[in-house]
Amino acid sequence: MKTANILVIGGGIIGVSLAYGLAERGEQVTVLDYGKGVNNASRGNFGLVWVQSKGLGMRRYAEWTMEAAQLWQRFSEDLSEKTGIAIDYKKQGGFEVCLGETEWSQRKVVLEQLRTESSTGTYDCHMLDHQAVQDLIPEMRLGEAVFGASFSPHDGHLNPLALLTALMASLKKAGVTHYLDQQVESVSYRNDCFEIKTAGENFSAKKVVLACGLGIKVLAQQVGLEIPIRPQRGQILVTERAKPLLPYPFVTLRQTQEGSFLIGSSHEDVGLDTGTTLSQMRNLAGHAVQIFPELARLQLLRCWGALRILTPDTKPLYVESDTCPGAFVVTSHSGITLAPLHANILSKWILEGVTPEGFEQFHPKRFDA
Repeated sequence: MKTANILVIGGGIIGVSLAYGLAERGEQVTVLDYGKGVNNASRGNFGLVWVQSKGLGMRRYAEWTMEAAQLWQRFSEDLSEKTGIAIDYKKQGGFEVCLGETEWSQRKVVLEQLRTESSTGTYDCHMLDHQAVQDLIPEMRLGEAVFGASFSPHDGHLNPLALLTALMASLKKAGVTHYLDQQVESVSYRNDCFEIKTAGENFSAKKVVLACGLGIKVLAQQVGLEIPIRPQRGQILVTERAKPLLPYPFVTLRQTQEGSFLIGSSHEDVGLDTGTTLSQMRNLAGHAVQIFPELARLQLLRCWGALRILTPDTKPLYVESDTCPGAFVVTSHSGITLAPLHANILSKWILEGVTPEGFEQFHPKRFDA
């Protein structure tokens, strides 16, 4: 039987961010990843570090997201220094576009609610009219349907595959043991220790962290936790490369460092189906062309579908089991945005039991009827 102080189940962005933070604190960590490497783990991610709109109805999540965004520059630089891998993180601000006056009015209401809910009565996100947006993006003509947009200076974007590669390279340098293609079948707890069984190996650990997406639900029940999560499919389109035109990311559209435009993303309740559909591809492309008509001249090279992991209110869920202390669940559909906090604050929570202020808001008891 293989042993570890802390065993992280899940090798996606959340799992490796946690393992990175734990290793930085000098802890012996093992990661079990049921996947075929970095391509699968990050293939469905749009690569946004996003603040605006998050946290409506849960002030702590709005604050949590802002705290993460403020740490991202240093987090990016540290990873690049450790690994030599550039993750192309850019923080110039970002837009959520409004097609028509109705969307504009609805968006304004959301921002006012976030402002009202904040502890300071402020929310650093502003409404811009069509011309103000156009002035910031002189290289691309906005479509006539664009009434305006909200703009947050705290939003940014990056290369999600490079991020995951850098995190994994850092884990290797820190001596973290990383097992690929290890599907966990069971987790049991006795004598203050966890036994984790996969198809080919047995592991024991003092603490276990479930960060394995949809796999969390069944494993969490084995450590006394009920975790309500569901999949939601998102489809993304990729264009051919073009010269640099769009310096700012939009929530549904961004230009990569290499020049391709990523266009997304759908929100489909289709179970575990990760396929693509012609109807959604048309919808996504049509919406993008309404924002920037000249995108119609670019060829679409590929598309994909992948699954988001959502709680009922779409906000993060963090909890330690009462009946099996030392078993933790971490899940969020904002794994990239929150990565610096997962590596920093959550690693301290897992190691030392230091509960961050307002953390009870992320407990699954909020879903109890």
